[in-house]
Amino acid sequence: MLYPGRFLEPSDIVMLARVCATVCEQRGVPVASRAGERTAAHVLRLFLNGLTGENELIDAEKNWARGSDLAFEGAPVSYENKREAA
Repeated sequence: MLYPGRFLEPSDIVMLARVCATVCEQRGVPVASRAGERTAAHVLRLFLNGLTGENELIDAEKNWARGSDLAFEGAPVSYENKREAA
């Protein structure tokens, strides 16, 4: 878990990239895709919340994928109720 004043070490970043690459390969999605970006963001959130081991991150991702639909990239998007930023 990162506490105020602590930052990601280079070894943390390498490990997180390896976890993302492993998970994306298992799912058959490119790392440089929307699904890959969601995976990376989720892995980082898990890490920041205390899951710091490579295997526990991979296992947590597998469990998360079972409960979520990662194949919504083709879902229609509507901008009808879009508001301008303040």
